[in-house]
Amino acid sequence: MRLPGCVDEAKNANTPHDAFSLFISDDILNIILTHTDQKIHYNPFNFTDKIQKWLRRTSLDELRVAIGLLIYGGVFESSHEHVESLYKMDGTGRLIFPVVMAKNRFRFLLSMIRFDDKATRTERRLEDKMAAFREIWDMFIGLCKSLYLVGSAVCIDEHLLPFRGRCGFWQYMPKKCADLSLNLKKNQAGP
Repeated sequence: MRLPGCVDEAKNANTPHDAFSLFISDDILNIILTHTDQKIHYNPFNFTDKIQKWLRRTSLDELRVAIGLLIYGGVFESSHEHVESLYKMDGTGRLIFPVVMAKNRFRFLLSMIRFDDKATRTERRLEDKMAAFREIWDMFIGLCKSLYLVGSAVCIDEHLLPFRGRCGFWQYMPKKCADLSLNLKKNQAGP
Protein backbone atom coordinates (compact mmCIF):
# COMPACT_ATOMS: atom_id res chain seq x y z
CA MET A 1 0.00 0.00 0.00
CA ARG A 2 1.30 3.42 -0.96
CA LEU A 3 0.94 6.60 1.05
CA PRO A 4 -1.36 9.31 -0.32
CA GLY A 5 0.22 12.19 -2.19
CA CYS A 6 2.29 12.69 -5.32
CA VAL A 7 3.81 9.62 -6.91
CA ASP A 8 7.58 9.55 -7.42
CA GLU A 9 7.39 10.75 -11.01
CA ALA A 10 5.42 13.84 -9.92
CA LYS A 11 7.73 14.48 -6.95
CA ASN A 12 10.72 14.56 -9.28
CA ALA A 13 9.30 17.24 -11.60
CA ASN A 14 11.82 20.04 -11.02
CA THR A 15 10.76 22.57 -13.64
CA PRO A 16 7.42 23.95 -14.81
CA HIS A 17 8.00 22.17 -18.15
CA ASP A 18 8.45 18.83 -16.34
CA ALA A 19 5.22 19.34 -14.41
CA PHE A 20 3.32 20.45 -17.52
CA SER A 21 4.58 17.41 -19.45
CA LEU A 22 3.27 15.08 -16.77
CA PHE A 23 -0.30 16.34 -17.06
CA ILE A 24 -0.36 17.34 -20.74
CA SER A 25 1.46 14.35 -22.19
CA ASP A 26 2.83 13.94 -25.70
CA ASP A 27 -0.11 11.59 -26.40
CA ILE A 28 -2.56 14.41 -25.67
CA LEU A 29 -0.53 16.91 -27.68
CA ASN A 30 -0.30 14.49 -30.62
CA ILE A 31 -4.09 14.17 -30.71
CA ILE A 32 -4.42 17.97 -30.75
CA LEU A 33 -1.69 18.20 -33.39
CA THR A 34 -3.36 15.60 -35.64
CA HIS A 35 -6.77 17.26 -35.57
CA THR A 36 -5.36 20.78 -35.85
CA ASP A 37 -3.34 19.77 -38.90
CA GLN A 38 -6.49 18.19 -40.38
CA LYS A 39 -8.30 21.49 -39.93
CA ILE A 40 -5.41 23.43 -41.49
CA HIS A 41 -5.12 21.03 -44.44
CA TYR A 42 -8.84 20.83 -45.20
CA ASN A 43 -9.58 24.44 -44.40
CA PRO A 44 -12.63 25.50 -46.47
CA PHE A 45 -11.80 29.21 -46.29
CA ASN A 46 -10.10 31.09 -49.07
CA PHE A 47 -7.35 33.17 -47.59
CA THR A 48 -5.64 36.04 -49.33
CA ASP A 49 -2.08 35.62 -50.59
CA LYS A 50 -0.90 37.60 -47.58
CA ILE A 51 -2.27 34.94 -45.17
CA GLN A 52 -1.42 31.89 -47.32
CA LYS A 53 2.06 31.72 -45.75
CA TRP A 54 0.48 30.95 -42.34
CA LEU A 55 -1.33 27.88 -43.73
CA ARG A 56 1.59 25.52 -43.16
CA ARG A 57 1.06 22.58 -40.82
CA THR A 58 2.17 22.94 -37.24
CA SER A 59 4.62 20.93 -35.17
CA LEU A 60 4.62 19.59 -31.64
CA ASP A 61 7.07 22.29 -30.53
CA GLU A 62 5.00 25.08 -32.11
CA LEU A 63 1.86 23.69 -30.44
CA ARG A 64 3.66 23.70 -27.07
CA VAL A 65 4.69 27.33 -27.64
CA ALA A 66 1.12 28.39 -28.46
CA ILE A 67 -0.25 26.61 -25.37
CA GLY A 68 2.57 28.08 -23.28
CA LEU A 69 1.65 31.59 -24.44
CA LEU A 70 -1.99 30.96 -23.51
CA ILE A 71 -0.95 29.77 -20.05
CA TYR A 72 1.39 32.75 -19.65
CA GLY A 73 -1.44 35.09 -20.62
CA GLY A 74 -3.71 33.40 -18.08
CA VAL A 75 -1.16 33.67 -15.29
CA PHE A 76 -0.89 37.40 -15.86
CA GLU A 77 -4.66 37.80 -16.25
CA SER A 78 -4.45 38.63 -19.95
CA SER A 79 -7.26 36.31 -20.96
CA HIS A 80 -9.56 39.17 -21.96
CA GLU A 81 -6.85 41.20 -23.66
CA HIS A 82 -6.98 41.44 -27.42
CA VAL A 83 -4.14 39.70 -29.25
CA GLU A 84 -3.13 43.06 -30.73
CA SER A 85 -2.48 44.51 -27.26
CA LEU A 86 -0.42 41.46 -26.21
CA TYR A 87 1.88 42.04 -29.18
CA LYS A 88 2.28 45.83 -28.79
CA MET A 89 5.89 46.94 -28.82
CA ASP A 90 5.32 50.29 -27.07
CA GLY A 91 5.91 48.92 -23.57
CA THR A 92 2.27 48.04 -22.87
CA GLY A 93 2.35 44.60 -24.51
CA ARG A 94 3.88 41.36 -23.26
CA LEU A 95 7.42 41.15 -24.64
CA ILE A 96 7.47 37.35 -24.66
CA PHE A 97 4.67 37.06 -27.25
CA PRO A 98 6.44 38.64 -30.25
CA VAL A 99 9.74 37.06 -29.25
CA VAL A 100 8.52 33.45 -29.40
CA MET A 101 5.79 33.50 -32.10
CA ALA A 102 4.63 35.84 -34.85
CA LYS A 103 1.28 37.48 -34.14
CA ASN A 104 -0.42 36.28 -37.34
CA ARG A 105 0.75 32.71 -36.80
CA PHE A 106 -0.49 32.75 -33.19
CA ARG A 107 -3.90 34.08 -34.26
CA PHE A 108 -4.08 31.53 -37.06
CA LEU A 109 -3.26 28.61 -34.73
CA LEU A 110 -5.86 29.78 -32.21
CA SER A 111 -8.48 29.75 -34.95
CA MET A 112 -7.42 26.30 -36.22
CA ILE A 113 -6.80 24.35 -32.99
CA ARG A 114 -9.01 21.25 -32.72
CA PHE A 115 -9.32 18.49 -30.14
CA ASP A 116 -11.26 15.80 -32.04
CA ASP A 117 -12.28 14.52 -35.45
CA LYS A 118 -15.03 16.82 -36.63
CA ALA A 119 -16.26 14.25 -39.16
CA THR A 120 -17.50 11.92 -36.40
CA ARG A 121 -18.40 14.53 -33.79
CA THR A 122 -22.11 14.78 -34.68
CA GLU A 123 -22.65 11.07 -34.05
CA ARG A 124 -20.68 11.14 -30.81
CA ARG A 125 -22.52 14.24 -29.59
CA LEU A 126 -25.81 12.38 -29.59
CA GLU A 127 -24.54 10.33 -26.65
CA ASP A 128 -21.98 12.68 -25.11
CA LYS A 129 -22.25 16.47 -24.89
CA MET A 130 -18.50 16.66 -24.28
CA ALA A 131 -17.73 14.68 -27.44
CA ALA A 132 -15.54 17.46 -28.88
CA PHE A 133 -13.19 17.17 -25.91
CA ARG A 134 -13.94 13.75 -24.34
CA GLU A 135 -10.86 11.78 -25.45
CA ILE A 136 -8.41 14.39 -24.20
CA TRP A 137 -10.41 14.96 -21.01
CA ASP A 138 -10.39 11.25 -20.15
CA MET A 139 -6.64 11.05 -20.80
CA PHE A 140 -6.01 14.11 -18.60
CA ILE A 141 -8.15 12.72 -15.75
CA GLY A 142 -6.32 9.40 -16.03
CA LEU A 143 -2.98 11.17 -15.72
CA CYS A 144 -4.22 13.14 -12.69
CA LYS A 145 -5.31 9.90 -11.00
CA SER A 146 -2.02 8.17 -11.76
CA LEU A 147 0.16 11.08 -10.55
CA TYR A 148 -1.58 11.74 -7.23
CA LEU A 149 -2.87 9.11 -4.84
CA VAL A 150 -5.84 10.26 -2.79
CA GLY A 151 -6.04 9.18 0.84
CA SER A 152 -9.06 8.55 3.03
CA ALA A 153 -8.91 12.00 4.67
CA VAL A 154 -9.78 14.13 1.67
CA CYS A 155 -12.41 16.84 1.71
CA ILE A 156 -13.85 18.02 -1.58
CA ASP A 157 -15.97 21.14 -1.52
CA GLU A 158 -17.80 22.93 -4.28
CA HIS A 159 -17.31 26.50 -5.33
CA LEU A 160 -19.92 28.25 -7.45
CA LEU A 161 -18.73 31.15 -9.57
CA PRO A 162 -20.87 33.48 -11.64
CA PHE A 163 -20.91 32.51 -15.32
CA ARG A 164 -22.82 34.06 -18.19
CA GLY A 165 -21.68 31.92 -21.12
CA ARG A 166 -23.30 28.96 -22.81
CA CYS A 167 -22.58 25.48 -21.56
CA GLY A 168 -24.46 22.31 -22.57
CA PHE A 169 -24.31 20.74 -19.13
CA TRP A 170 -24.83 23.96 -17.14
CA GLN A 171 -27.39 23.78 -14.37
CA TYR A 172 -29.17 26.73 -12.81
CA MET A 173 -29.57 26.57 -9.05
CA PRO A 174 -31.74 29.54 -8.03
CA LYS A 175 -31.29 29.02 -4.28
CA LYS A 176 -27.51 28.83 -4.51
CA CYS A 177 -25.65 32.13 -4.48
CA ALA A 178 -22.59 32.52 -6.66
CA ASP A 179 -19.42 33.48 -4.84
CA LEU A 180 -18.95 37.11 -5.78
CA SER A 181 -16.46 37.63 -2.95
CA LEU A 182 -13.56 36.88 -5.31
CA ASN A 183 -14.56 39.77 -7.55
CA LEU A 184 -15.23 42.04 -4.58
CA LYS A 185 -11.86 41.28 -2.99
CA LYS A 186 -10.11 41.89 -6.29
CA ASN A 187 -11.91 45.23 -6.80
CA GLN A 188 -11.43 46.37 -3.19
CA ALA A 189 -7.70 45.69 -3.20
CA GLY A 190 -6.14 49.07 -3.72
CA PRO A 191 -2.99 49.91 -5.64
